[in-house]
Amino acid sequence: MPLSTSHKLSRHPFASVIGRRIIIVLIIISSLITLTSTLIQLYSDYRKEVSSVETRFQELKDVHVESLTINLWEFNEHQLNIRLEGLVKLPDISFIRVTSATSNQVWQAGKEVTGDKMSQLIPLQYNGQDSSRFMLGQLYAESSSERIYQQLLQTFLSTLIVNGIKTFIVSGLILWVFQLSVNRRILRILNYLDHFLPNQPHKAIQLDQVPFITSEHDEISILALSVNQLSYNLNQLYAKIEAERDRFTDFANSASDWLWETDAEGRITFASEQMQAQLGITDNQTYSHKLTDLIPNRAMGEAIRQGHDFKSVEVRLNLHGEERNFIFHGAQVHPRSQAVSMRGSAIEITSRKRAEQALQELNETLEKRVVLRTLELEQSLHKLEITQSQLIEREKMAALASLISGIAHEINTPLGVAITAGMMLEPDSEEDPNYEAYKLMQANLQRVVRLIQVFKQTTAQNGQGRVEPVYVKQLLGDIIIGLQQKLQDKQINVQLTCEDNLNWPTITQSWVQIFHQMINNSIIHGFKSSDPSNNIAISIRETPDGLSICYQDNGQGMSQQELNKLFEPFHTSKRDSICIGLGMHIVYNQVSQALAGSIQTASKPGEGLKVMIQLPLLPETLSVGG
Repeated sequence: MPLSTSHKLSRHPFASVIGRRIIIVLIIISSLITLTSTLIQLYSDYRKEVSSVETRFQELKDVHVESLTINLWEFNEHQLNIRLEGLVKLPDISFIRVTSATSNQVWQAGKEVTGDKMSQLIPLQYNGQDSSRFMLGQLYAESSSERIYQQLLQTFLSTLIVNGIKTFIVSGLILWVFQLSVNRRILRILNYLDHFLPNQPHKAIQLDQVPFITSEHDEISILALSVNQLSYNLNQLYAKIEAERDRFTDFANSASDWLWETDAEGRITFASEQMQAQLGITDNQTYSHKLTDLIPNRAMGEAIRQGHDFKSVEVRLNLHGEERNFIFHGAQVHPRSQAVSMRGSAIEITSRKRAEQALQELNETLEKRVVLRTLELEQSLHKLEITQSQLIEREKMAALASLISGIAHEINTPLGVAITAGMMLEPDSEEDPNYEAYKLMQANLQRVVRLIQVFKQTTAQNGQGRVEPVYVKQLLGDIIIGLQQKLQDKQINVQLTCEDNLNWPTITQSWVQIFHQMINNSIIHGFKSSDPSNNIAISIRETPDGLSICYQDNGQGMSQQELNKLFEPFHTSKRDSICIGLGMHIVYNQVSQALAGSIQTASKPGEGLKVMIQLPLLPETLSVGG
């Protein structure tokens, strides 16, 4: 039944279709059960009554036959009649008769049964003292079956009447309970749905609760909750549809492109504000114009008349005295009603046409193109020169590092001999006049040892070049902990920004040398004194091109002239100290040679030093060593 006709449903209990059907089914089932049980009971009562009559007949035979036989032997008619009158008054005995053996004499009492009856014929036999037997006659007894039938009929009718009354009362109560618990609440839900409007504020349905009959958790209440949820969802969906419609309308009206719609006869039924403004029509005039009249184009007009889709139909229009170019697209629509037959859009390509024309003119000016191409080649050549210079610099640094490492290797042997020989010349006591010379010689030899160790670090191939996956943040944390004492001496705070689970295949020893040298460079050259504001920031992140590292301190910085010589070997601003100027040269070699990356720096006096390193992904099978 449609929800719009829910008002036709009656609230009367007996008008409920489901209620009436339930009552009819209940009455039929109850009647069948009552009839079956009554028939079984009647059959049981019938068997009981028949058994009672048979018992009564057996009682006559066992108890009263002997007395009647004696009365008949003594021929005491008076006593015999008295006994017969007494026996006929017994229950279940309607007629009794005694007939002599010769059938000449008959004694009877009661009224002989004319209809259905039950009878018993009992012989009257006298037993003498000498065990002799004499047949004196017969005792005939009748019991009326009509009485049993009448009694059973009364029982049947009374049972049916009582059960009918009970069924009527129970059915009425069930119908009343059904009306309170189901019918009335369903009518409430139907009435709610009949008046539900999705564009109105949501108002939940409230069902009446009847104590001991209805519950907040029964099926109808759950149905009401589902209806409330459904109506709420419909309200939300309608609000979204309204918002999307408004959004589409805003897009259509604010877009520079045209959006249009026609009916089956080609008349415009919708046009975006931009289209209306440029064509000079209004909403009231849309139905009075045909699209083919406003947009005269043979191909598009033929497609609209035949209801065919079309794409990329170029149309030139004169709008307000200016030539404008458009590309029209259209598609056939198959709605439920035939009010709309075509929908489409139009894109203005005037700017593109002008650009194409300008490009054509540009192509015609070959000289300009040659000049432009020459300029591009010069720029490319400049980039190549820069790249070549960087490669030469890298090769120079690598060759220099190899040379220094070779020199260190060659000096290492005689240095070891000199240290051994010097130990053999050690004086026995400090009073020896050669003791100060010995100390001076040993100190310089140890300094040469340290220099040789530093020289060896300038080469990227140090025998520890196996590529293996490393947790970057953990590795840098270990390096920072190793330099913690030096950092605390100048109150330098190190900020490390890196993902905890960043695992990168690299050469561990190269990373140790790079960050150890950079942090040492900041400690020695970047920060003049101890200050709580001293800070080193290290940021590492993974990019599509590899790993990007940004190292920056807020120290004293350096000039551009000093920055240009930062990676040159043996260049240092503290020659008088233990510095020999190979720290950043080692960093450059490790980045460019061992890790195949690139390094850039930026600094200004008073603004600290910024080092940017870009590392590619190294294959884990790569091994660098000597």
